Amino acid sequence: MAFLQLKDIGKIYVSDNVVTVGIRNVNLSFERGEFVAITGASGSGKSTLLNVISGMDSYEEGELYIEGNPTSHFIQSDWEEYREKYISFIFQDYNILESFTVLQNVELALMNIINPRERRQRAIELLERVGLGGHLKQKGSQLSGGQKQRCVIARALAKDSPIILADEPTGNLDAQSSKEIIELLREVSKDKLLFVVTHNFDEVENCATRHVRVFDGAIESDHVLIPDTEITDSVPVNETNNNTVTNNLSLGFELGRATFHAQPKLTTLMCFFLLIGTIGVTLISGLLADSFQLFDKYYMFKPMDGRLIISKSQPAEFTEEELIRLKDKYGAESYYMYDAIFDVKTVLVDDIKVELNRFGNTSFNYENVLFNISRENYGKPTFGRYPKSDDEVLLYLPLSYKNYYGHNEINPKADEIRFGGRAYDVVGVKYFIDNTKKPRIVVTDSAYAKLSVTISRNWKNFKNLGDNGFFSGWSNILEMLEQDDGIYNQASLFFKNNRAAKKAVSGIIKDGYIACPSDATYSPDIISVIERIIECGGSLFMWFAIVMFLAFFVNLCTHNSLAKVKTDLVILRSMGIPVRVIKVSLYIRMYLSLIPGIIITAIGATLIFLSPNWNGMFSFLHWYQYLMILIGMLYITTNVTKKQIRSLFSESVKKSLKGGAEA
Repeated sequence: MAFLQLKDIGKIYVSDNVVTVGIRNVNLSFERGEFVAITGASGSGKSTLLNVISGMDSYEEGELYIEGNPTSHFIQSDWEEYREKYISFIFQDYNILESFTVLQNVELALMNIINPRERRQRAIELLERVGLGGHLKQKGSQLSGGQKQRCVIARALAKDSPIILADEPTGNLDAQSSKEIIELLREVSKDKLLFVVTHNFDEVENCATRHVRVFDGAIESDHVLIPDTEITDSVPVNETNNNTVTNNLSLGFELGRATFHAQPKLTTLMCFFLLIGTIGVTLISGLLADSFQLFDKYYMFKPMDGRLIISKSQPAEFTEEELIRLKDKYGAESYYMYDAIFDVKTVLVDDIKVELNRFGNTSFNYENVLFNISRENYGKPTFGRYPKSDDEVLLYLPLSYKNYYGHNEINPKADEIRFGGRAYDVVGVKYFIDNTKKPRIVVTDSAYAKLSVTISRNWKNFKNLGDNGFFSGWSNILEMLEQDDGIYNQASLFFKNNRAAKKAVSGIIKDGYIACPSDATYSPDIISVIERIIECGGSLFMWFAIVMFLAFFVNLCTHNSLAKVKTDLVILRSMGIPVRVIKVSLYIRMYLSLIPGIIITAIGATLIFLSPNWNGMFSFLHWYQYLMILIGMLYITTNVTKKQIRSLFSESVKKSLKGGAEA
């Protein structure tokens, strides 16, 4: 069984309704260890024969056998695998990766070696063998013709394929360089099947073991020159590790990283376009932040972990003794008698009068500002202190308010806040950067308790006043929890968590009370649902539409920059690097190009939200919005890469290579 056999092979080209015969009725058999010289006039079919043997061109007639296995049924992916396992090609036009270094060109052919140190050492040894040991870091574009050919030979040797095809390897070299190249090829042909296409048989006469002459697409003669040449027994070809996804990802990452660094101009261009896309998605996410409220639930109360709201079926206030009994019976950790303050959305402040030390004796008035009431500790104040008496407050403010307060110590007598007809001294300020949150008035525990009684006893009045009232409350409190004037028949028990709170519901109901967890939701009227869908759903649709537009924009901008990528891609395919690895590398290259845009945008967003002058101009973005930004950019990057792959793999290897094939 011959190692490689061509039986009645014919290749036909059809162009502009003109049929041209490339080769016809070719019958040849070859074994390992042969140095086959192929000669013939220009256009006789020499390169076509080589392209058919390499699988870079199809054949229409006959059969090509490799180790006894037919190939006529092969599709493109089969030929890619065939080249990966069997073929190394040395081109007349070099087809060196000019943006890669000499070392990288050879390392690419050694990608089956997983260990990067071992791979690099092997590449250096091969380059030293061909006389390029002193040019490792030179770009392919910086080499002379002879050096490029030596690099391509080292690359072919690195792959260690059983078949080496050399198409006019000395066509662009001087006499001395040609002699050295042919001698080098002779050395490697001892255990491989080597084909050398040449116009000058004299160059290879002393090395060739066989001479095949092609004329007008047919085999004119086939002479064995050294009949007693020792032919190496056929050795099974090493199988490529194709069954490991991890290996493909690893090799694809290595190739993608190398491509990313080897093409700085293209990389910079891609990074710039993806930066524009990232900034665009970030801006629309900030401007359309309310769109994410489409997925918010309709809560009846302010959700608080472990809170259970209880009420009496008849108008009557809870007593301390009653709440203590319920707490102990059902294992609650604490209780709160007048709990309406938890469900008050905002407090309408009549006036804030602040003396601005940094602007002299001028003052600034806030009117009709909405605040939340809180008794929490938010960490160390930016300046001042937390309140100690019931007539003192700390203001928890968005960073944009810093233009009015600055970093200076405040004057408690001059700085005051008024609500409910009462003045409170401002004794401290704490800034926060999340401008989607309402400002807070932080009071003492005792002041908070007093306010809770006031709010609860006037709950119906506050609720009915709506957003224009002294307190703007939650308008969705259940009617069964409403009380008569002056009677507040609601309280809260606090358990370890929501699970414990819900577990106590059935028992409390059996005791004659009404019980409802704080995370209970309600179904709003259809008009409210439609309004939210129109407002938030429309914004969300706009978000996706703009992401699609940015994807189209980035793809359009990068389309004309693919010429260099296409050239390198075809060379990689001709080298037999697996298509799946090349595709992974394209994704890796694009994802690496996305990283600078993500970093620059993140730094820019941080600087904006940390600046008092800019903080209030854009809605603060939360983690889920950054996640949406990342998803949007990954979609754009993946979509653009898919289109690139579709374009780059649309042609066969032979059609895309420099010079093409001779008819």
